[in-house]
Amino acid sequence: MQVLSMAFFLMMIVQAVEAKPKYIGAAKCASCHKSNYLAWKTSSHAKTFKVLKPGKRKKAKRLAGLDPDKDYTADKKCVKCHVTGYRKKGGFKDIKSTPQMAGVSCESCHGPGSKYAVLHDEKMYGFEKREATDLGQLYGADDETVCLQCHANKESPFHEKLDKKYKFDWKEKLKVRKAYHPKPRGKSSFSF
Repeated sequence: MQVLSMAFFLMMIVQAVEAKPKYIGAAKCASCHKSNYLAWKTSSHAKTFKVLKPGKRKKAKRLAGLDPDKDYTADKKCVKCHVTGYRKKGGFKDIKSTPQMAGVSCESCHGPGSKYAVLHDEKMYGFEKREATDLGQLYGADDETVCLQCHANKESPFHEKLDKKYKFDWKEKLKVRKAYHPKPRGKSSFSF
């Protein structure tokens, strides 16, 4: 009886792990959201990993007490906010094995896309926002905590006391929309 109980317990754990959505990468999002993807490619979010490289943003790094000539691309305190899905299923592991996850991409703001992609494929745009959120989809335009995970991260040396330009005003950033894609046009039952 104990063996059967243990087998059942292990089966439930495996199912729970498989039930979680995984990261699929921005290129897969682009197949349906091409204009958003193209806008993102030129955004500051897309380029976030590059600023961790030696010699990039020297003045800002010096001001924050960082060595501007150091390579921060493997520093977990930095990387977690400069990549997509850091150390999560399907997400960024390191630049060699998961280069497509470098930078803050779609899934950083919208959550892992594997289950959403299936819903989207099945119903295209004929689904309710609730259906997507039930599958783990996030919407940074609706919930500032999505953005604040990094923009108010206590481990970041770039904060408002260092320079007022680092103050993050979520509502103002939503108006400007330079870091991510523009508002979608056309038919959609909800906003992104």
